[in-house]
Amino acid sequence: MKLKHIYLLATVLGTVVPYYHLFQFIAEKGGSFPVFLDHLFANSAATMGAIDLIISGLVFCVFVYYEGKRLSIDHRWLYMLIYLVIGLSAALPLFLYARQGKLSVQHVNKVAG
Repeated sequence: MKLKHIYLLATVLGTVVPYYHLFQFIAEKGGSFPVFLDHLFANSAATMGAIDLIISGLVFCVFVYYEGKRLSIDHRWLYMLIYLVIGLSAALPLFLYARQGKLSVQHVNKVAG
């Protein structure tokens, strides 16, 4: 299996698995955002995980901006939007998928050129 395919599979898993649990939460507690935030920061362990993901997401946005610019990856804003709407578990592997495609094309051009 190629690395690109692993990234694509990780994107699907990174969307489906977290959303499965989100839908379970909504079914149990309702769709109230304040209730969701209360549970997200319910204790020190949950807060640590949430803060870790927030910081990782911000670093991801910086990475997308600069690495995407360096490799001329189009629609960099889309990966940041996916991070905000779906999550880092989907946005990161999807960006790595696009990045791997650009790196492969550059490698072929370099070898052929």
